[in-house]
Amino acid sequence: MQEVRSEFVPKTDNGGKLENSGIEFSADQRFQFGQITWTIGATLSTQINEVKMLEFINPEQDNIIIKVEGAEYVISVGNAVNAFYGYKTNGIYTDAAEASGVTGPNGIAMQAGDIRFVDFDNNLIIDEKDKTIIGDPNPKLFGGISTSLSFQRYELLAFFTYSAGNDAFNYVKYKGESMDTYNNQFTTVSDRWTTGNTSADMPRASFGDPTGNTVFSDRWIEDASYLRLKQLTISYDLPGARFYKGIKVFITAANLLTITEYSGYDPEFMYINSPFGMGIDYGSIPQTRSFIIGLKLGL
Repeated sequence: MQEVRSEFVPKTDNGGKLENSGIEFSADQRFQFGQITWTIGATLSTQINEVKMLEFINPEQDNIIIKVEGAEYVISVGNAVNAFYGYKTNGIYTDAAEASGVTGPNGIAMQAGDIRFVDFDNNLIIDEKDKTIIGDPNPKLFGGISTSLSFQRYELLAFFTYSAGNDAFNYVKYKGESMDTYNNQFTTVSDRWTTGNTSADMPRASFGDPTGNTVFSDRWIEDASYLRLKQLTISYDLPGARFYKGIKVFITAANLLTITEYSGYDPEFMYINSPFGMGIDYGSIPQTRSFIIGLKLGL
């Protein structure tokens, strides 16, 4: 008698629907004030992506979790395709009485000085059921602003870029404020919770992190909105002569100024060229400030 074997062969298919929508707007204007000419232009863009439908073999499954460098993304209906997924925090347990009876995300009883995670199901157990969307790396608005001011032979050019409403996972901060190993830490950990500093905003130092203070949470998520002066150029046109039409002498500065509340090296970064790499600041080399002096000869 021949034995018959059957094998499960996984099938890849488009088991979902994703909707992308947005607007793009641009405008420019020129003003003349005697010998002074001022021009200004701006672009504004929005892009919203939303998961409309997902199909699963397991009827109890309702989302997809993707882990990248300590961060977690969630794909779930009604939300962005790469929303950050983790625990929400609500301060620190200032004493043992506040932490009494609470089990942390690592299955260990929480102690004074530990992070107070939001217990959404109110069962005093912090686990996977208490995870929620804690950020969105997609900007609500992004674009650029250009302007120029000219007077006689002088000209001033400036170009700004901006992004608003995008969140970032500050991986460098995660490593520099975890206090769970013997590695060097940021000086900010000097203001951590201790028995003599119970009002601190940073949890206690805990080698190995048994209670789970360093798990992926909104503790590591920051607003990475910014306005950057990308390029500034000052130039002067020298008059032409017999063998040339003119000479433009210029000085250009790049990345001269960045306005942001983000605490990382650079709010304008790229971890990998993928939706599942957006918003992860892995400590990339920041864009450098540079200066160029040159001349352009017109023949």
